[in-house]
Amino acid sequence: MLLSSRGVVSADLDEMKSTLLLDTTFVSDLDAELARRVTGPARNFFERMRKSEVFVSVVTLEEFYEKRGHEAARELAARFSVLGLHVGDAMRRGLLQTRSAKRLGENDAWLAAQALRGGCSIVMRDRRFDDVLGLEVLNY
Repeated sequence: MLLSSRGVVSADLDEMKSTLLLDTTFVSDLDAELARRVTGPARNFFERMRKSEVFVSVVTLEEFYEKRGHEAARELAARFSVLGLHVGDAMRRGLLQTRSAKRLGENDAWLAAQALRGGCSIVMRDRRFDDVLGLEVLNY
């Protein structure tokens, strides 16, 4: 496991928590790879996470709906457990946004708060959560 200078924890799937929260980008990439019947980074990662408890956020579900439409969002909700929002998420999100030197995007702040409250590692492929202390990030 690696701890970056900014506090975000990065590691291999084998070293991380067994509860994962999938970022919208991961879900979109996995969907595209499955539709094209190719094996890329998202699909390879998906194969390795079969022993994990996997969630998508209601926020990701909404973003996926905007991007792909109603039917694709229904399929996503059927494929994964959906993690709803809680008052604890709102409080943690507010804390993250007021304490962060670099404000997160609105939906990213919800995902970070949910992952922290739920004890989840978040699966993504960029560095937008670098300033979130204690958030465990799995890059695929």
